[in-house]
Amino acid sequence: MLASLLFFLTMAPQPESAKDPAQESEAAQAPAEEGVASEAEVSVYTYNPFGKRDPFKSYISEKVANALDLSNPLLAWDLSRFTLTGVIWGIANPKAIVRDGNGRGHVISRGTRIGRNKGQVIRILKAEVVVQEEFRDPLGKLIVSEFALKLARGDQKNEERK
Repeated sequence: MLASLLFFLTMAPQPESAKDPAQESEAAQAPAEEGVASEAEVSVYTYNPFGKRDPFKSYISEKVANALDLSNPLLAWDLSRFTLTGVIWGIANPKAIVRDGNGRGHVISRGTRIGRNKGQVIRILKAEVVVQEEFRDPLGKLIVSEFALKLARGDQKNEERK
């Protein structure tokens, strides 16, 4: 009789609370995987301020500060107003002579700041000076441009007139 009672208990349906622990862990993982999938669908926005201008800094005050820095006469003129009149070549640090809009001469070398956009002389060659300008457009994008001042030779002008 005891054997039949044990047989009956093992074959009888078990209540929900008496499930096998292995089955419980599988059931717990299934909803968790669904929860992970729903979290992956949600995108999280992060702001990276690197390379962007400060939105709380006045754009106008930067322009005014740049305009007031006219202590250097080379920074008062646009690059197109300068004329290259001579190059001192054959030394360790070549130098060049430029004339501004008023006709005043200035000696420049590599690294000298020149022009309204505070360009920098990067190369001095036999017949030209290369100036690199960096400035930002109204959207804050950095723009780098090179401007070449060419040496105007008197021989070339005479040949063009003939």
